[in-house]
Amino acid sequence: MDSIADGLQLGWDALLLREGAYERMRAVASPVVKGLIFVVVIGLVIALLGLIGDVLEWATTPSMETIRDTVYRHLTQMDWWQQLSTSPEFVREFNRFYDLGWQTAYLFGAPNLASSALGILFTPLGLVIRWLIYGLLAYLFARWLGGTGDLSDTLGVLALAAAPQMLNAFTLLPYVTIGLLVPVWGILCAYMGIKTAHNLPWHRAAWATLLPFILALVVFLLAGCLGTAILAAVANGG
Repeated sequence: MDSIADGLQLGWDALLLREGAYERMRAVASPVVKGLIFVVVIGLVIALLGLIGDVLEWATTPSMETIRDTVYRHLTQMDWWQQLSTSPEFVREFNRFYDLGWQTAYLFGAPNLASSALGILFTPLGLVIRWLIYGLLAYLFARWLGGTGDLSDTLGVLALAAAPQMLNAFTLLPYVTIGLLVPVWGILCAYMGIKTAHNLPWHRAAWATLLPFILALVVFLLAGCLGTAILAAVANGG
């Protein structure tokens, strides 16, 4: 993976679940370094595509202020408004809740270009953190199940599980949604990587792939139960 073209070809082969891609990653001189570069590049591409999409949406969408004023004008022309607007208190409370609703809409409805720009930093960082944590857990479980690969090989091949993130590029097209396709495909890529790096039979490779997610779910549930218990104890003590 000495050039951008080689990296793109490797990512494409990994996306198609071709075992040769994972063998090539395991065989490189520094799989962790190559894997880190691959994950960071994928993260940067995703973030840049997201920024482009938000800029296009921002450029083609009417301003929220214009929409707000237009909606308000039409509401105040309706019969029910004419009947209720004789009460100054009603008008005051209506305007207060109307403004509050639009303030919320500004947060979630309008494209946030600043947030998208920050994604150029935080998207690759988030992918790298997830890659390292999952890679370490998958390595421990794979070794426990009889795997023969080392941590460097494991992290290298699991970097290729970020390849399905490239499918997010299709969300720039109108009416196209990805849904669970990316995470499910990522799990399949992780399975191929663990199976290749540790020479495990398919059923043990499947368990090594899924156990980190099961562990995370258990920790999340235990944390939720503990938090609920603490809140209940505080409430009862108060």
